[in-house]
Amino acid sequence: MGIQSGNFLYPVRLNTRAVRLSRSTPQPLTSGTITPITWDTEDFDNSLIVGSPSAAIVLPEAGLWAFVAFVAFQSNSTGLRRLLLDPNLSGTYPSIDSRPAVSGDNTHITISDTYLAAAGDTLRLNAHQNAGVSLNALAGAHFTAWLIA
Repeated sequence: MGIQSGNFLYPVRLNTRAVRLSRSTPQPLTSGTITPITWDTEDFDNSLIVGSPSAAIVLPEAGLWAFVAFVAFQSNSTGLRRLLLDPNLSGTYPSIDSRPAVSGDNTHITISDTYLAAAGDTLRLNAHQNAGVSLNALAGAHFTAWLIA
């Protein structure tokens, strides 16, 4: 069976444990503060991984999980923008992506990696910016995780 126009190959269609969370509104980020992104929409969750939108994804089973996250930061020409994966709310960040601010446009960051999890581990996405003023993480941010093996 081929993929037809208009069909999307979401992990939920691949018969694996998967979840995708997103934001429908901007989230303020204080300059110099690492802030958890909170999710207000559960786009799909085929294994009751989250239960309801929140700041963290709870992985229901041990294994190798893949994740991808995207955040657009409000336009400002000063400083850096960062996304940091915080497993088990540990304050250590094995996956980080950082970009300089973009003058005259939003700064977009996508982060992806794999994580070897024990059952019950959590994944939280944090954002950081140091523009010297509060900036928004814009609506449309999303965070997806799926079990690979």
